[in-house]
Amino acid sequence: MSQQNGIATLLKAEKEAHEIVSKARKYRQDKLKQAKSDAAKEIEAYKAQKDKDLKEFESKNAGGVGKLEEEASAQVQGDLKEIEDVVAKKQQDIVRLLVEAVIKPTAEMHVNAA
Repeated sequence: MSQQNGIATLLKAEKEAHEIVSKARKYRQDKLKQAKSDAAKEIEAYKAQKDKDLKEFESKNAGGVGKLEEEASAQVQGDLKEIEDVVAKKQQDIVRLLVEAVIKPTAEMHVNAA
């Protein structure tokens, strides 16, 4: 009879251990589900914030592109005018130097000839 009592005690202990393990697994699964749910909420909040920031940035800079193009065009035109002025001032000197180079060549040994 003592042996049957021992077996019954072991079976009861095994059943309790199984219940404890089962509860632990369920608790772990619930925590994982909760963590996934919390992470999804945080991701959605982050996406919403970034979308809002992007829309604000786009609305601030919507007209900025046209203005930047106008400024760049004006700067290019100014640079071209400056180059044209320099060319007009130096044109006579450049023509003189070219004519002298053609009329009075100087013989020099090429750097790779030595």
